[in-house]
Amino acid sequence: MSSRTVSGQTDVEIAVRNRSQYARTLHRPDPDADEPEPACPVCYDADAEYTRVPIAAYRPHYDLCGYPQCFGGEQS
Repeated sequence: MSSRTVSGQTDVEIAVRNRSQYARTLHRPDPDADEPEPACPVCYDADAEYTRVPIAAYRPHYDLCGYPQCFGGEQS
């Protein structure tokens, strides 16, 4: 079953992003995490802090993570 939707939009409304001022990537939230954390393995940085954000508000200025655990294959 594909998680893609019409027009390349994602099937989730909330993403997580690194709180760093230099962050420009949105990640799919890890469903098993208690705190906001990305689902992909590239983001296992003990010092990084993540926050939940609405995709619709951030998508014009942020890229979607390309890892399969996040949004890989959903980008149009």
